[in-house]
Amino acid sequence: MFWSKENIIERLSKIPRTLEDISIDIFEGVPSTNDFLHKVSLSRDYTDAPYACRSLQRNVNIEQELMYPYMDGALSNEFAIHSSQYRFMLPYEIIGHDIRKKYRVFQPEEMKTRFPMAYKRLIEIKYKFRTGEEELDSADCYRLKDERFLQYINTPKIIVTDHYRLQASYDISGNYVFADGIGVVLGDHTLYHYVTTVLNSSISRAFPEIWSREKVRNNNSLYPKILKRFPITFPESENAETLINTISRYLIYLNSQKHTAKIYSLPGYQRLMEFYKRISDLLVLDTYITNDLDPRFIEILAENIVSSEDEFEYSDDMSLLIALQEIKKNVLNTPDFRKCKFSNEFTNILATLKNNGVW
Repeated sequence: MFWSKENIIERLSKIPRTLEDISIDIFEGVPSTNDFLHKVSLSRDYTDAPYACRSLQRNVNIEQELMYPYMDGALSNEFAIHSSQYRFMLPYEIIGHDIRKKYRVFQPEEMKTRFPMAYKRLIEIKYKFRTGEEELDSADCYRLKDERFLQYINTPKIIVTDHYRLQASYDISGNYVFADGIGVVLGDHTLYHYVTTVLNSSISRAFPEIWSREKVRNNNSLYPKILKRFPITFPESENAETLINTISRYLIYLNSQKHTAKIYSLPGYQRLMEFYKRISDLLVLDTYITNDLDPRFIEILAENIVSSEDEFEYSDDMSLLIALQEIKKNVLNTPDFRKCKFSNEFTNILATLKNNGVW
């Protein structure tokens, strides 16, 4: 069979299970309309006033208890969150340790007593932009217009952005605030690495066209109702799923190091990332469409691509980079590796995706 772009899109669109089916919730982030009240950038000039407030045009100090890291959707956030210069103030108490949290906004008198620095900043902003009053008469002037996403603060989630294409990052702590993106809380926590990989895969680039053909996407924005329709399927082979999960962890580590350390000069770093990304793409493509990868190919990968039980992907240990380079070398140097065959169907699909700008 010759696989055209239309064949591939039709095949993907017929996958019955969707992201909604395996999720507890898929939701938008914080409303951007509240930015001028809550969002600040980190200052490099003053340690006693670490935040630069664009509204007041000066540096301010705010109680750390209220401050959360902010994910900038304008940056690349593939696999790992690209730490930004911004922080976000949430004048809320987050209650409980369940997946869905309860929350309550701190009232003005409580803010004044418990968080005087934040209270002072809010007063100044209100005085400058609103009524000129010197007191906060209600929490309505600083509470978020849509509080729903607060249910999932400190809950692990995938954050999906549309940065030229879909990009998914796994927020294991769940404490990032985001505006330009969609949060995905899964029902089974063991699926996070797999789903993160699928959302970042080259095959996912075909889905915007599916949405367009189904007339569920009429602009360049990403909405929960769109992402809910993302088709989800799983490998028939347990080995393949384990490999995808492990490589996902490798790529979280590599992308984290890319954002936080100066490792571009290390020999072969970019090629190392491309190697693991390419392997995961092949495994996802086989899962979604072909299911006919050479069994020896899977065996060689499984013999070499392994992980420890600890959360190595969140380590700053640069020796792990050397270990991942060694794994790549071992895979490529396995005598049978270059003898592994891809079926004509598989290579045809690869060519079709590449020629249509998907791969």
